[in-house]
Amino acid sequence: MNMSEEDVQRKLRDLFSDERLGVGPTLNPETIVAGARRRRRRRQLMQTTSGMAAAVVLLGGGLTVFTIHDRDNGAAFPGGDQLTIGAASSSLAQPAPGSSAPPVSSQAAPPNPTSGQPQSTSHDEPAPPPKSTASTKPPAPRKVTTGALLTPAGFGKLRLGMSEEEAEAAVGPLRAKDYRASCVYGYVEGTAVPGPASVSLTDAEGITVINPAGTVHTPEGIGVGSTESDILAAYPGSTKNGSAYFAPAGAGSAYRISLADDGSAIGILLTRVDQSCQFS
Repeated sequence: MNMSEEDVQRKLRDLFSDERLGVGPTLNPETIVAGARRRRRRRQLMQTTSGMAAAVVLLGGGLTVFTIHDRDNGAAFPGGDQLTIGAASSSLAQPAPGSSAPPVSSQAAPPNPTSGQPQSTSHDEPAPPPKSTASTKPPAPRKVTTGALLTPAGFGKLRLGMSEEEAEAAVGPLRAKDYRASCVYGYVEGTAVPGPASVSLTDAEGITVINPAGTVHTPEGIGVGSTESDILAAYPGSTKNGSAYFAPAGAGSAYRISLADDGSAIGILLTRVDQSCQFS
């Protein structure tokens, strides 16, 4: 049963004016009512403040702040209308029935101080293959230095292109002359040449072939026993004709390298490229 303030005041006056109490009223009923009214307002204020705090928590820990003013004196107190607004805002934040809830964003983890540094993967990488010790280049030609030296120019003091008179003046008389067609054949020996050698010549071209009788080698290290690969490595422009290679020697001259059945060199002579005499 709710009583009005007038009823309360009347009851208090009757209570304190009752002669059975034996004392006169010492308290003013209006003062007591005013104090009760203040206590009631404080209780309402505490209840309203507690409800507003709960609404703020529901709105996400302070994401939305409402400034509430008391309608009577303008003091900043939260009121019942603001609680209704907060509840409505909270209901708007909830997903509608049938719709999927938005993903909850979790707080980002603190950065790892070592995450920016590249991790060493040396233990994961395969070991590099060992370097091959085998040479990928073709083997160097075997150098032959056995015997006398036969150069692109000639053999000792005997030179390609010399006339018969020039050759005899340089190395001695041409022996065992043999005339066939336009060619003259013979051989020379003595201290002016490293060893005996057969020659052929013509009146127009002079000496066209020098064919040493003994073992010789060229300045490039090709001699008796050299292989075909040795010949081609020393003279890349060589051409093969039958059982012999013609290797370029100098201006207008070439080495004729005779081969055995196994492909090794067995003899070398020097010849003019353009000549018609036989190889004696």
